[in-house]
Amino acid sequence: MSHNQDAGSVLDIALNPLPGAELHNVLRTLRSEHGDVAPVTFYGMSAFVILSWDALREFFASNEQFPGGEVYKYQLEKTVGRTFISMDGPDHDVYRRLVTPAFRSRAAIRFVDEELTPLAHELLNGLVEKGEGDLVAEFTNRLPFWAISQKLGLPEGFEDRQREWALAILSEPSNPEGARRAADELSEVIAPVVTARRKDPGTDVISQLVSGEFQGVQLTDDEVHSHVRLLFAVGATTTSDALSNLLWTLLHRPELVDRIRTTPELRPALVRELLRWEPPVPLLPRMALREGTIGGVNIPAGSMILAGIASANRDPHRFDRPDEFDIDRPDADILTFGFGVKFCPGTHMAKQQLLAALDVLLERLPGLRLGADDVGAVPSGCNLRSVSSLRCEWNA
Repeated sequence: MSHNQDAGSVLDIALNPLPGAELHNVLRTLRSEHGDVAPVTFYGMSAFVILSWDALREFFASNEQFPGGEVYKYQLEKTVGRTFISMDGPDHDVYRRLVTPAFRSRAAIRFVDEELTPLAHELLNGLVEKGEGDLVAEFTNRLPFWAISQKLGLPEGFEDRQREWALAILSEPSNPEGARRAADELSEVIAPVVTARRKDPGTDVISQLVSGEFQGVQLTDDEVHSHVRLLFAVGATTTSDALSNLLWTLLHRPELVDRIRTTPELRPALVRELLRWEPPVPLLPRMALREGTIGGVNIPAGSMILAGIASANRDPHRFDRPDEFDIDRPDADILTFGFGVKFCPGTHMAKQQLLAALDVLLERLPGLRLGADDVGAVPSGCNLRSVSSLRCEWNA
């Protein structure tokens, strides 16, 4: 067995951040040596990682055999509560319809235009004249959380705690006490809003959750709380992380900054390529409900499986020059948001938020570039992947 094979099977992918190119090098080595599926370690347990585009699409389509709900119950349900993610079959369809209307295309565009874009300008108002700042700490870590809080209808005054709560909730497998404490603190904010909207609904998402009905089903207060915690923690965190990766990737290519500044119609292609090249969730855990086969490999019932999104999106059998960042590559199917019945309902919302944030940054920060004092942080993490700092300068 080679050193790289040892690394693939012994390295705990859940606990090692694999910064920068390290993640992609490990996944490329595993794919070249094992093919579609490889053995790895995940939180100390034996697991399988799916590495090729074809095998991962097959896996996502096999929802009955490899449902997403099983691992959600193990990882997050104790803290977040029961949501449509942990459901399958008719229940999943009913609850998904109750929860997701506000995140569909037209609603997403309206939200971005009316709420997120003004918030982005507000965040930058205090930065523009400084001529420098950390855009992760002062922008990407804040904007998606402010925006989702406003869309949900949560009160102001908790802005400094929002990302902290979300990351703590998502850390349940490794820090259950911290996750429970964060969920309880968030629930204290949610509860009075839910009570108020039951009596007097408005136009925010919590109002839609408490008043919505489908096939005779309405959400209970506990179910509203669970779905608000889910939307807040998962939706805002992944968008925040993707935005930090987007800015990092762009600012390390000054010629590309100039190009998209003068040719804004290229910006959607930039976002699409970023989501392929450095997805915010590189490895998505699932669990095998029953024995099955993926990519010619037998998967025993009860096995932990990692959907290797970051690997499939760089599969050389699917993408030409997969490790190059190229906004001119033909539009191709990426698996960043899944596939099939559990395709992420927030896909359009996430893309629109990234585009709007980029538009505002380029408008308000002329000459945007990496700062001389940038600490050299790179995208890190295997479960959630983001940049921890991005010191920048611009023309004040």
